[in-house]
Amino acid sequence: MERAILIHFDTVTGEVKIEAEGFEGLSCLEATQPFEEALGIVQGERTYKPESQQQLRSTITQQQQLYQ
Repeated sequence: MERAILIHFDTVTGEVKIEAEGFEGLSCLEATQPFEEALGIVQGERTYKPESQQQLRSTITQQQQLYQ
């Protein structure tokens, strides 16, 4: 699958959303970070697609084990 970074602009509210397609696991975070920083939109919570959920759960579990 081809990778793509989609940037959505809502002309009414001014809201900007960045969407990553075709990335495996959480590699989308690294890919979208430069766009988020350039646009200054790292606010609120991230929404993760189903394909990243398994890696996200594994990462959180590993972090919890490190802090115990």
